[in-house]
Amino acid sequence: MAEELALDLEELRQLQSIAKRPRILSLLSSEIRNLEKLQTSNEVAKAPTPATVSQIPTPISTSGKVPVNPALSYVTLASFSWDQDNDKVKIYVSLEGVNQEKIQTEFKPMSFDVKFHDVQGKNYRCAIPKLNKDIVPEKCKVLVKPTRVVITLFKASKGNWSDLHYKEDKVIANNIG
Repeated sequence: MAEELALDLEELRQLQSIAKRPRILSLLSSEIRNLEKLQTSNEVAKAPTPATVSQIPTPISTSGKVPVNPALSYVTLASFSWDQDNDKVKIYVSLEGVNQEKIQTEFKPMSFDVKFHDVQGKNYRCAIPKLNKDIVPEKCKVLVKPTRVVITLFKASKGNWSDLHYKEDKVIANNIG
């Protein structure tokens, strides 16, 4: 049973890493949490009593740097809200337990990728591969609050964005085709 549970969890996490739809991500996250609770309760029931266990404490790394591991899997944060003024765009992501030192950011003129490592045992990612318009990467920042994260993108040129994502002009596309 424990082996089946571990295999189910592994497969659910793989599905979660490729899922894109918010409802599907939510369903997968919920099922993963349920199976993790079941797995934990099974391990606690089978664990030997503390008197018979002798363990050497493992030192905990206090380094502020986040190790870059290409094999890490991320939960995509596709559900967020955003607001703008003439100079900047603010993206609000609901996420509790984020550590400022465990954030990896990559801002480019037309995209951003923000990774949150080890948030309650999981890694999360909020990214837009092609933004509506240019931003100023050097000025962009991430602010951590108790229940959410605010990603601030500074616009390269003042004005109003109709959307965060780049949309090809349909009139031009129709005339070419």
